[in-house]
Amino acid sequence: MLAFLLACSDAPPPPPAPDSPRSVHAATPAGPGPAGVVYEVYVRSFQDSDGDGIGDLEGVRTRLDHLAGLGVQTIWLMPVFPAFGPAGYDVVDFGSVVEAYGDAGSLAALVEDAHALGMRVLLDLPFNHVHRDHPWFVAAQAGDSTWRDWFRWSRSPEGDRWHRSASGDWYYAYFGEEMPDLDWEHPSARAAMEEVFVDWLDAGADGYRLDAVITLVEEGGQVEGTDASHALVGDLVELGREVHPDAWFLAEASEWEVAPSVSWIDAPAAPGADAVLDFPRHDAFLDAYGRGSAAPLRDVVTEQVALGGAGGMAGFLGSHDLDRLPSVVPEAQARRALRLAQFLLPGNPVLYYGEEIDLPDASTGTGQDWAMRAPMPWDDGHEAGFSEGTAWFPPDPSFRSGLNVSAQAEDPQSMLSLVTALGCLRSEYGLVGDASWTALDTRARGVLAFERSTREGRLVVVVNLAEATAEDVRIAVPGRLRDVASGAAIGGRGGLALGRVAGWSWRVLGSRSSSACGLPAR
Repeated sequence: MLAFLLACSDAPPPPPAPDSPRSVHAATPAGPGPAGVVYEVYVRSFQDSDGDGIGDLEGVRTRLDHLAGLGVQTIWLMPVFPAFGPAGYDVVDFGSVVEAYGDAGSLAALVEDAHALGMRVLLDLPFNHVHRDHPWFVAAQAGDSTWRDWFRWSRSPEGDRWHRSASGDWYYAYFGEEMPDLDWEHPSARAAMEEVFVDWLDAGADGYRLDAVITLVEEGGQVEGTDASHALVGDLVELGREVHPDAWFLAEASEWEVAPSVSWIDAPAAPGADAVLDFPRHDAFLDAYGRGSAAPLRDVVTEQVALGGAGGMAGFLGSHDLDRLPSVVPEAQARRALRLAQFLLPGNPVLYYGEEIDLPDASTGTGQDWAMRAPMPWDDGHEAGFSEGTAWFPPDPSFRSGLNVSAQAEDPQSMLSLVTALGCLRSEYGLVGDASWTALDTRARGVLAFERSTREGRLVVVVNLAEATAEDVRIAVPGRLRDVASGAAIGGRGGLALGRVAGWSWRVLGSRSSSACGLPAR
């Protein structure tokens, strides 16, 4: 790590040789191969272990049992590198960990304990850009020829993403003037970032969430989703797998159409990420809710299956960039129905921390996105159980009225109990990594029905995404199944006659004789 740490220190280093040899180590298996349930952690707000009011890696480590209980197999840590802002996506040093979070040893201990519970740990890598206070850009802006070409410059603005520098010329920054883009086509800049990529895998990371991949490399007049950006992601994934054969990569490609989204997933003809954040499905979830129709969600998943990409989709209902679901879908039962669909559809469901207890946007604090980044409420005690000191950001007061992990763990009808049951059901029926999916017709506008078939059995899911009750729901699926919630047998040669399915409720039917998952009836 010495060369790596030097490369990110205050004094810019000599540029590394683009073809420098790399050491390959024998990776420690991180547990199950597929992603399974992915859990996004904002370390600063998850759990404070030392009383300074800021969450840290040791705090995450103390809560691994909670994540394991949800069926989590992949932990995604939002950026842990020193950055200008608390969110971490404007990095000033790729070579170390935020001091308040811990250090490389803290990360290694977290990874080791996560592995023991069958979970992998991903680092979030914002590699499209750096903060303008990063030593590389400071040197470049000062005219140092070594680093000047690691960024894109012009004597005059060439569009609205060009910004005037202190020296009077203009630099390119897709996400705003504070975050100048790296020029990935420059050999030394690319080599430096490849060293970052390799060294954190060597330090114990199991892979990366790759930030903003659609903007990495511009080609001519095309800014987003270029062939060069696809090729770069493929090259980095292959490099990572040389170093860490079990490494796993999740791409953030903000593509809103299905085919462009699927194109970022690994394929024989075009290496890519193991999974991609599913923006088309996110929109389809909300569209289905807004229209009271299953068609938007059914159509998106059908297209993903047809393109061979459904198993690599990482479906999400919220994130650090989006309002939490209660702010978008005010009806609690509707949110439960959407969560059930998210977990049982093909692919890898992604939970943003707190979603397992239906955490709302915070009513405290100010600043961009901070409403989605309040401390995790673990109980109704001091600072919601997040810290023994004073939390860096006030917990939302709702933790005192039952909106916390401890209270919901005792309530079989809570969101936490539902999410825990869904994680269990995915495991019980072997849905992890399995893209098998058949859409079923119910002739009811709001009802999404589908069958998942695995070696562990058949699962038929019927979820009403509309507020109105669906009457006389029938599905032409032969065979006798059992209601997962009640254990009652249903069906036969004539198919499944389900009768009335209330608004925003479900019926989940399985081929196994019983289930220990405790799925609520609605």
